[in-house]
Amino acid sequence: MIKISVPTANPAELQRGLEAAAAVFKERNVDPRDGADGLFALEGYDLSGFDPTDAPSDAEWAAIEAWQRAGEAALEAVCRDWSADRKRPDSARLQVIIHEAQTVDRATALTRLRALAGAEAGRREFGEPTHAMLADVVADDLEDRDVAFELVAAVTIAYTTLSLSQFHPDEPIEPKRQALRDAIDQLEVGTAALLS
Repeated sequence: MIKISVPTANPAELQRGLEAAAAVFKERNVDPRDGADGLFALEGYDLSGFDPTDAPSDAEWAAIEAWQRAGEAALEAVCRDWSADRKRPDSARLQVIIHEAQTVDRATALTRLRALAGAEAGRREFGEPTHAMLADVVADDLEDRDVAFELVAAVTIAYTTLSLSQFHPDEPIEPKRQALRDAIDQLEVGTAALLS
């Protein structure tokens, strides 16, 4: 299952884009997860300095091309009826759904983040990264991806600090909890323009 994000698109436009992307994957007989894995392989190839031994396989290249074409088809479908004065984004952001948290709406994501801030007691080393998925939902349609990354990263860092409090029992936990609440507030304010 996949989801798409296109800043300023309405639900009907997003559904049209989702259907167009799904049609590309079906036509090319590529599972969207393989497309995402192909992009990961491509990133590794890039990080290796394009070392031929790290090059994606033929199947990975096919999956990468399907992913890219699906993104193009999604954007074309979403923006099909847009007027000339409506700013068209450069791309549609595709995501493979791996957790139910990625499917909630913005208000629910913020509510769940705040609940996590209140419930986390610093008693575990590693947990499911639900906080990052929820923060990403809130920042999903932010056109400036660098700002979105910074806002999501701030929540993730604050959550991690709180969740690892067990390793510092001599330090008060409440300032760490408040830091997470502050990061969530900044995420909400920093993405509020999406609502206007």
